[in-house]
Amino acid sequence: MKKLRIGALFLILSLFFACQSRPAGQPASDSGELNRNPAKISYSKHARCRMECRNIDEKEVADLLHHGYINYKKSNLKADDCHKRYALEGYENGEKLRIIVASCGNETTVITCIDLSHDWPCHCPGDERHH
Repeated sequence: MKKLRIGALFLILSLFFACQSRPAGQPASDSGELNRNPAKISYSKHARCRMECRNIDEKEVADLLHHGYINYKKSNLKADDCHKRYALEGYENGEKLRIIVASCGNETTVITCIDLSHDWPCHCPGDERHH
């Protein structure tokens, strides 16, 4: 009986703290967090160019969005919620990849995709700003 009460207490406390982390129905990105399950994923022209050049497909991007770890050193989380940039990293098909995304409401925009395992000679719009 004592084990049952301890289990019930643990369950109640778990539910309480889970509910306290975010009001019901509020998307993660509205609370300043990355929405890993957005209703819509869009891609900047730069991201599409980088994906094509580096042979990165939408499935790999989605996998990183859902399971990649946030590299806080490469992220910019000091901006307003919709302008925060998250650098997500992980391994896909044996390659270490990084994507930079912005999450706003139920939409996440992929800003760029980087293959950290290979240096690809891409020539995408906007690259000239970095020279």
